[in-house]
Amino acid sequence: MSRAPRRRPAPPALAVCLLAAVCSSAAVPSTARAQAPNGDASAARDGSVAQETFFESLAVHVVNVDVYVTDKKGDPVTGLSRDDFELFEDGRPVELSNFYAVEGDRGRPRALPPAPAPTSPRADPLPAPLAAEPAPEDQSLYLIVYLDNLFLKPFSRNKVIREVNRFLHFNLDPDDRVMLVTFNRTLRVAHPFTTDPELVIREMEKVETHSALAQQLATERRLAVERIDRARDILQAQTHADSYAKSLHNDVLASLRGLKELVGSLGGLPGRKAVLYVSEGLPMTAGEDLFALIDTRFGKVASSQLMANRYRVRRDFRELVDKANANRVTFYTLDAAGNQAHQSLSAEYGRSDASYIEVDFTDDMNRRETLMVMADGTGGRATLGTNNFTEGLERMASDFDTYYSLGYVPAHQGEGRYHTIEVKVKRRGLQVRHRAGYRDKTLESRVSDGTLAALLYGAAVNPLDVAIALGRPRPSDRQGRWLVPIEIRIPLARVALLPRGEERQGLLRVSVAVLDEDGDTSTPAQEPFPIVVPEAELEQARTRHFTYTAELLMRRGTHQLAVGVVDEIGGESSFLREPVRVDG
Repeated sequence: MSRAPRRRPAPPALAVCLLAAVCSSAAVPSTARAQAPNGDASAARDGSVAQETFFESLAVHVVNVDVYVTDKKGDPVTGLSRDDFELFEDGRPVELSNFYAVEGDRGRPRALPPAPAPTSPRADPLPAPLAAEPAPEDQSLYLIVYLDNLFLKPFSRNKVIREVNRFLHFNLDPDDRVMLVTFNRTLRVAHPFTTDPELVIREMEKVETHSALAQQLATERRLAVERIDRARDILQAQTHADSYAKSLHNDVLASLRGLKELVGSLGGLPGRKAVLYVSEGLPMTAGEDLFALIDTRFGKVASSQLMANRYRVRRDFRELVDKANANRVTFYTLDAAGNQAHQSLSAEYGRSDASYIEVDFTDDMNRRETLMVMADGTGGRATLGTNNFTEGLERMASDFDTYYSLGYVPAHQGEGRYHTIEVKVKRRGLQVRHRAGYRDKTLESRVSDGTLAALLYGAAVNPLDVAIALGRPRPSDRQGRWLVPIEIRIPLARVALLPRGEERQGLLRVSVAVLDEDGDTSTPAQEPFPIVVPEAELEQARTRHFTYTAELLMRRGTHQLAVGVVDEIGGESSFLREPVRVDG
């Protein structure tokens, strides 16, 4: 079990040399140097890099759009081909370069057996799951189960956990990776990605004993309603509603920060990312129901709902959806509250007139709206207002088992803008779901995402045959920090070198980030390094390495070092992770 890594900004006073952005308590580069194949320092010295315009990159970035097609009954449609689809970016048609179909052949049964008794959810041994063919890397599945304890009651959460555990056992293929994340004002990785769902299941069973805070929020809401009911005038009632809304708004923003942190960390992972988000819903406008109650009790002239606009988070949720779409993350939201009686019908309220019933209805719609926005905006599904959680989980399994992936090469590359996506099926009567758009990430963003994926999730790839060597740490200052030498070597035989006159030129980009044992993560820092090789020396240069050296300023303890190297001309990328032990 571990906490989620935290980003720590670099202190300006420590922003030195080439990789200034890495500066943090986790690691601070003290010196950095890059060497050309002949051993002379030509690419960078003392943090300066010669900037030069090179040939257009040979790399091609493909945008993958996962499409789910259903008939009028909601059943998945199979048998479609590339010619059945039309894809539009920003309203303009684009040509498909890739087509991949998964049509219910992932190998695990989709229908779940009867649920075990709540008192003994794992009493009987479960049958062994079926085998399945491995998916291509760009179609691999990363599933994150996200339990938002800030907006969950223990009873509701634990009821859902039992259903989710059964889903994990019966509906994941051997190559699928699953991770468990919990949020209780702090994001926590309860179990990292694993291909063994039983490990996550056991960890999820432990979560059933943890606290959940939605019951406290419900009590605060009930007390606010009582104070509004006893208020002498409109002003006093608005003061009570405003105090409640402000506190709830802060909790919503905290939960959103956790979601954005998770989604942001997934960008460098290949394949599809699905987040099963379990909560009782976050209000789109904190306190909207209570401000509506004031207008009802004191007359519409009060216009109290105008005050509620200060606590609207629609823009924040749109930002979350945009970030998810940029990282190919699909939300499947599950309302753990299910279909339950309103508080207004409880004896605690002391009354159940129409105004209180309307308040609870407004609260329900307010909370469910955010769950729908997250799911609809990313092409997922929302399970709302039902106690049959198995049905919602089966629909998610259906999406995993039957979908179409459409790939295309956009005319633009790395300009950082957001682009809308629309997919149409040429056959009548079919429904289509997919993410609403994506942000065309800059090269710097892609390198940063890949470095973080290697650092946080061990997503290592090394087509460039990059090698990392660590030197012996030596004391640096009286604050207990140490200088750790690192050397990154890249074989030039793996680097694309294009002719330009009597020279061959290439361009590498190196990125470094560190995760310390306290969970602090430095922001990935990167810099481009031009490579120039005389044409006459090309054959000999192919047997040599480009070398980058640096010294990282680190504290005692065990750290993780991630290195990314990108060939900007050829398009190949390597991302590696190495443990670093500073003993002192």
